[in-house]
Amino acid sequence: MSFETPMDDRQVTKFQSLSDFVTDFSKMLPGLAAMREGIDLYGATTFSPFLIFNPDENTLSRVIAELFDPSGSHGQGLLFLNGLLSTIGIPRLNRLDAVKVRREVLTRAKRRIDIVVETSHHVIGIENKPWAAQQKNQLSDYLDELNADLHGRKPVLIFLSDQQAQTAGKEAIRLPYYHSEEKETTLHSILKRLTGDIRASAARAFVEDFLRYIEIEFGDEYVDTPADKPFVDAVNAEFDDPQRRKAIASVLLSQETLHIRILDEIGDHLLSEVRTQVNSDFDASCPFKDVEARISECLWQKWTPYGLRRPSWPVNCHVAVEAESGWMKEIIFGVRCPDINKLYEKDRPLASPGRKRLDNMVSSIPGGRKTNYWPWYKYYAERYWGQEFCARLVLESPTGMVKDHREIQDLARQFVEMASEVDRLLGE
Repeated sequence: MSFETPMDDRQVTKFQSLSDFVTDFSKMLPGLAAMREGIDLYGATTFSPFLIFNPDENTLSRVIAELFDPSGSHGQGLLFLNGLLSTIGIPRLNRLDAVKVRREVLTRAKRRIDIVVETSHHVIGIENKPWAAQQKNQLSDYLDELNADLHGRKPVLIFLSDQQAQTAGKEAIRLPYYHSEEKETTLHSILKRLTGDIRASAARAFVEDFLRYIEIEFGDEYVDTPADKPFVDAVNAEFDDPQRRKAIASVLLSQETLHIRILDEIGDHLLSEVRTQVNSDFDASCPFKDVEARISECLWQKWTPYGLRRPSWPVNCHVAVEAESGWMKEIIFGVRCPDINKLYEKDRPLASPGRKRLDNMVSSIPGGRKTNYWPWYKYYAERYWGQEFCARLVLESPTGMVKDHREIQDLARQFVEMASEVDRLLGE
């Protein structure tokens, strides 16, 4: 004999309300999807060359040098350079002032300053460090170089980075890309302030796209997509109805569970595709024994890869996806196979004897980068895999299944390509 706990009237009302809400909202979805498609058709709200090409440090330096060059193709003359100069307390220039902008300027110490701007009264060096760590005495050496050939001009060193300057003391002017706890000026705030003064529509669109890239890449919050607004507005309107509030709150209560479920569906699909198209003996793995090999478990933690590997592969060799900053942020994917010769002694148990055979993967698979831990890796276009990202996958999927979303299918194809190449190189 079994006993069931009867539901009281409040529970029955809540479930009925949730059922009614889901039914009614489901009827609204085709219209909302059509509105979303219309916004994308005429506004291309998610299109961005910056996100497509995923610029590295050198590419960002070229973009910044082009904007600060009065003779740049943007056609706006001194607008951007004067915006920078006035921010750091240097008098604005006029059209008669001679300005020379150079990139990759070789120093006497055999280092290269990313950007040097020369005017009649100043020699301005800009060191761009969006991600990489500073080298020993790097900024001090740059300041010495700027002081070496002044001809009566004043040296200025700008450190374009979210990092704090380790050398050059107070003489280096720190300019973060986006936000700052000290509320200081940022590259984003300078360009944002100038957008209204850009006369050429092409240049304005470029700068606005660059600003959005900075917000996504260097910001720590989710950046709204205008095409999502119909869905957000529709739910807000339903939430105004007191009878709907409990139904919507019931969904909110389960949002973390749904987030984890969608993430694990991504991991399961990657594993299924690699097993189907490369070899059936692949399995999910994590080099850290105290972490369960689930993508939702790994990406919460910094530098904790969700990996796929064959039993025959050398230890600590995976095709993997990882969060560089933890909490689903700064997502990278690639081949994780650490080089024992380039690790600190405490990290050497994480090394793989297979690294030597995989060390030239950046040549065999174009578009990747290389580190001590990864012979090949790439940033995922959407750097933050939070709840909004997972919701978008479901909404944009033609079937509602994340495995049918074109981005996840493309990621699976890349995992198949990487796994096949690792198999080939290890077998040689």
